[in-house]
Amino acid sequence: MNIIGGFKLLITAIVLVLFFTTANTAWAEKLSIRYAGTGFDTTVDNLDDGLPVNLSMAEAKGSHGASRVEVSAEFYPLDVDCEAGYDFEVGLLFAAAVTTFKNGDQLVGFSQDGWMCMNINNGHYYGHVDGWLGGGTGKFANPTGDWMSDFDGQRLEPAMLNPIGFRTIAGTIKVNVDK
Repeated sequence: MNIIGGFKLLITAIVLVLFFTTANTAWAEKLSIRYAGTGFDTTVDNLDDGLPVNLSMAEAKGSHGASRVEVSAEFYPLDVDCEAGYDFEVGLLFAAAVTTFKNGDQLVGFSQDGWMCMNINNGHYYGHVDGWLGGGTGKFANPTGDWMSDFDGQRLEPAMLNPIGFRTIAGTIKVNVDK
Protein backbone atom coordinates (compact mmCIF):
# COMPACT_ATOMS: atom_id res chain seq x y z
CA MET A 1 0.00 0.00 0.00
CA ASN A 2 1.40 3.40 -0.93
CA ILE A 3 1.46 6.45 1.37
CA ILE A 4 -1.60 8.09 -0.25
CA GLY A 5 -3.66 4.90 0.06
CA GLY A 6 -2.63 4.51 3.71
CA PHE A 7 -3.50 8.15 4.40
CA LYS A 8 -6.97 7.72 2.82
CA LEU A 9 -7.55 4.60 4.91
CA LEU A 10 -6.50 6.43 8.09
CA ILE A 11 -8.82 9.40 7.36
CA THR A 12 -11.71 7.02 6.61
CA ALA A 13 -11.10 5.16 9.88
CA ILE A 14 -11.03 8.42 11.87
CA VAL A 15 -14.28 9.62 10.28
CA LEU A 16 -15.99 6.29 11.02
CA VAL A 17 -14.80 6.28 14.63
CA LEU A 18 -16.04 9.84 15.15
CA PHE A 19 -19.39 9.02 13.55
CA PHE A 20 -20.04 5.91 15.62
CA THR A 21 -18.88 7.44 18.91
CA THR A 22 -21.18 10.45 18.53
CA ALA A 23 -24.18 8.82 16.81
CA ASN A 24 -26.12 8.16 20.02
CA THR A 25 -24.85 10.99 22.20
CA ALA A 26 -26.83 13.99 23.34
CA TRP A 27 -27.13 17.05 21.15
CA ALA A 28 -27.24 20.57 22.42
CA GLU A 29 -28.85 23.48 20.66
CA LYS A 30 -29.50 27.11 21.53
CA LEU A 31 -32.77 28.67 20.34
CA SER A 32 -33.53 32.37 20.18
CA ILE A 33 -37.14 33.52 19.77
CA ARG A 34 -38.85 36.94 19.73
CA TYR A 35 -42.57 37.17 20.41
CA ALA A 36 -45.36 39.77 20.52
CA GLY A 37 -49.05 39.40 21.26
CA THR A 38 -51.75 39.91 23.87
CA GLY A 39 -52.80 38.45 27.19
CA PHE A 40 -55.76 38.44 29.51
CA ASP A 41 -56.73 37.27 32.97
CA THR A 42 -59.12 34.41 33.63
CA THR A 43 -61.57 34.08 36.52
CA VAL A 44 -59.45 31.33 38.13
CA ASP A 45 -57.66 32.52 41.28
CA ASN A 46 -55.98 29.48 42.87
CA LEU A 47 -54.58 31.43 45.84
CA ASP A 48 -57.60 33.67 46.41
CA ASP A 49 -55.23 36.64 46.44
CA GLY A 50 -56.86 38.73 43.71
CA LEU A 51 -54.26 37.65 41.12
CA PRO A 52 -55.94 35.22 38.71
CA VAL A 53 -54.33 32.86 36.23
CA ASN A 54 -53.52 34.74 33.05
CA LEU A 55 -53.09 33.59 29.48
CA SER A 56 -50.83 35.11 26.83
CA MET A 57 -50.84 34.30 23.12
CA ALA A 58 -48.18 35.68 20.80
CA GLU A 59 -46.82 35.40 17.28
CA ALA A 60 -43.16 34.36 17.28
CA LYS A 61 -40.13 34.45 15.02
CA GLY A 62 -36.81 32.79 15.53
CA SER A 63 -34.88 29.55 15.49
CA HIS A 64 -36.35 26.63 13.52
CA GLY A 65 -39.31 28.68 12.30
CA ALA A 66 -40.89 29.42 15.68
CA SER A 67 -44.36 30.76 14.92
CA ARG A 68 -46.41 30.91 18.13
CA VAL A 69 -45.93 31.13 21.92
CA GLU A 70 -48.73 30.53 24.43
CA VAL A 71 -48.32 30.88 28.19
CA SER A 72 -50.47 30.23 31.25
CA ALA A 73 -49.13 31.89 34.41
CA GLU A 74 -50.15 32.65 37.97
CA PHE A 75 -48.43 35.26 40.11
CA TYR A 76 -48.46 35.99 43.84
CA PRO A 77 -47.62 39.11 45.88
CA LEU A 78 -43.87 39.38 46.40
CA ASP A 79 -41.46 42.16 47.31
CA VAL A 80 -39.36 42.60 44.15
CA ASP A 81 -36.56 45.11 43.58
CA CYS A 82 -38.35 47.13 40.86
CA GLU A 83 -37.33 50.33 39.11
CA ALA A 84 -38.63 53.59 40.60
CA GLY A 85 -42.30 54.18 39.81
CA TYR A 86 -43.11 50.47 39.44
CA ASP A 87 -45.29 49.95 42.48
CA PHE A 88 -47.02 46.64 41.72
CA GLU A 89 -44.65 43.72 42.41
CA VAL A 90 -45.35 40.01 41.99
CA GLY A 91 -43.48 36.72 41.89
CA LEU A 92 -44.26 33.83 39.58
CA LEU A 93 -46.07 30.94 41.24
CA PHE A 94 -46.18 28.70 38.16
CA ALA A 95 -46.10 29.02 34.38
CA ALA A 96 -46.52 26.59 31.50
CA ALA A 97 -45.44 27.67 28.01
CA VAL A 98 -45.80 26.07 24.58
CA THR A 99 -43.81 27.21 21.57
CA THR A 100 -45.16 25.95 18.24
CA PHE A 101 -42.99 25.83 15.13
CA LYS A 102 -44.08 26.20 11.49
CA ASN A 103 -43.78 22.45 10.87
CA GLY A 104 -46.06 21.68 13.85
CA ASP A 105 -43.34 20.62 16.30
CA GLN A 106 -43.85 21.93 19.83
CA LEU A 107 -41.56 22.64 22.77
CA VAL A 108 -43.03 22.80 26.29
CA GLY A 109 -41.49 24.67 29.22
CA PHE A 110 -42.40 25.20 32.85
CA SER A 111 -41.32 27.67 35.52
CA GLN A 112 -41.67 28.52 39.19
CA ASP A 113 -38.99 31.21 39.11
CA GLY A 114 -39.81 34.71 37.90
CA TRP A 115 -41.11 38.15 38.73
CA MET A 116 -42.96 41.11 37.26
CA CYS A 117 -43.08 44.84 38.05
CA MET A 118 -45.85 47.23 36.93
CA ASN A 119 -46.36 50.96 37.05
CA ILE A 120 -50.00 51.16 38.14
CA ASN A 121 -50.41 54.76 36.90
CA ASN A 122 -49.34 54.22 33.28
CA GLY A 123 -49.87 50.44 33.01
CA HIS A 124 -46.38 49.56 31.74
CA TYR A 125 -44.89 46.33 33.10
CA TYR A 126 -41.73 44.27 32.69
CA GLY A 127 -40.43 40.98 34.05
CA HIS A 128 -38.17 37.96 33.84
CA VAL A 129 -38.75 34.19 34.00
CA ASP A 130 -36.33 31.22 34.23
CA GLY A 131 -37.59 27.71 33.59
CA TRP A 132 -36.97 24.13 32.48
CA LEU A 133 -38.06 22.11 29.45
CA GLY A 134 -40.65 19.43 30.13
CA GLY A 135 -41.96 18.05 26.87
CA GLY A 136 -42.36 18.44 23.18
CA THR A 137 -43.15 16.80 19.86
CA GLY A 138 -41.24 16.04 16.67
CA LYS A 139 -37.66 17.29 16.84
CA PHE A 140 -38.29 18.41 20.42
CA ALA A 141 -39.74 15.15 21.79
CA ASN A 142 -38.51 14.37 25.33
CA PRO A 143 -36.22 17.40 25.68
CA THR A 144 -34.09 18.41 28.61
CA GLY A 145 -32.68 21.87 29.11
CA ASP A 146 -33.59 25.30 30.36
CA TRP A 147 -35.00 28.58 29.11
CA MET A 148 -35.39 32.21 30.12
CA SER A 149 -37.58 35.06 28.97
CA ASP A 150 -37.46 38.81 29.42
CA PHE A 151 -40.74 40.55 28.62
CA ASP A 152 -42.64 43.79 28.86
CA GLY A 153 -46.01 45.17 27.87
CA GLN A 154 -48.80 47.60 28.44
CA ARG A 155 -52.00 47.11 30.41
CA LEU A 156 -54.91 48.37 28.30
CA GLU A 157 -57.53 49.07 30.98
CA PRO A 158 -57.86 52.33 32.93
CA ALA A 159 -55.66 52.69 36.01
CA MET A 160 -58.67 52.78 38.38
CA LEU A 161 -59.30 49.07 37.69
CA ASN A 162 -57.28 46.38 39.40
CA PRO A 163 -53.82 46.11 37.83
CA ILE A 164 -54.90 43.04 35.86
CA GLY A 165 -56.82 42.47 32.66
CA PHE A 166 -56.20 42.74 28.92
CA ARG A 167 -52.68 43.71 27.89
CA THR A 168 -49.96 43.62 25.25
CA ILE A 169 -46.86 41.48 25.73
CA ALA A 170 -43.55 41.23 23.88
CA GLY A 171 -40.23 39.68 24.68
CA THR A 172 -37.48 37.22 23.94
CA ILE A 173 -36.94 33.60 24.84
CA LYS A 174 -33.50 31.99 25.01
CA VAL A 175 -33.58 28.18 25.16
CA ASN A 176 -30.80 25.65 25.76
CA VAL A 177 -32.03 22.28 24.46
CA ASP A 178 -30.04 19.20 25.50
CA LYS A 179 -31.39 15.94 24.25
